[in-house]
Amino acid sequence: MHPIFYYILFYLLLGGVGMAVANRKVEKQISRQRWLKYFTYIGISGFVILCIFLRSFNNLGVAIVIIGFLELKKVNTASAIKKATFILSLLIYFTVGFGFWMFAEFFDRDWHLFIYFQVLSFDAFCQITGQLFGRRKLIAISPAKTWEGLLGGFIFCLISSSLAAGWIHATVFVSLVLGTLTAFTALSGDLLASYYKRKIGIKDYGDSLPGQGGLLDRFDSLMMTGMVYYFLTIIFRGYGQVGFFAQ
Repeated sequence: MHPIFYYILFYLLLGGVGMAVANRKVEKQISRQRWLKYFTYIGISGFVILCIFLRSFNNLGVAIVIIGFLELKKVNTASAIKKATFILSLLIYFTVGFGFWMFAEFFDRDWHLFIYFQVLSFDAFCQITGQLFGRRKLIAISPAKTWEGLLGGFIFCLISSSLAAGWIHATVFVSLVLGTLTAFTALSGDLLASYYKRKIGIKDYGDSLPGQGGLLDRFDSLMMTGMVYYFLTIIFRGYGQVGFFAQ
């Protein structure tokens, strides 16, 4: 069995314990919402990993980009925003969406697992460590995020990248450099999505995923990370040389 299953099982147990401890301090309604988000996240993560192993991540990538566009179009249409803001949001989304689609299409299975394992770890432990230890707010556009949560997510992202180094035949040092890149790009995608939500006055991009919001709310970090990795191959190897990462 692939090592990712053992690692994720351990993370799920660790995260579940952390969630249980954190929920002792909050009201029952908030606790139920957190558990709903936690179990939905497990289901979504399992589905993504299944698609990667079935060599269908490219198809999932197309679906995410298309549905994400429909969600963005819907919230833009429902909001009283300037035309220039609407056009700019679409240009940014098409850039991110195109890069992510190319990442899903041309990178191989091991790289998909390597990147997704890090993004999953970063997102999950930013939330859990933030709930356990969060005191200092990170940024106003995303009030639920804390510096303590960011540190926890960053540490677990680096742990995951080092654990997964062998999947892409990388040294531990290289994997840590890539883990740092993944953490920053995942955070950037999350903050960009949060900034736009606050700008147009919405809480979520949709309600299709229980406890999560819409697909953009769940996959913003992965889309940004995939885009950055794809364009890095173009910058350093030239167009058509995606093999720099997809060995």
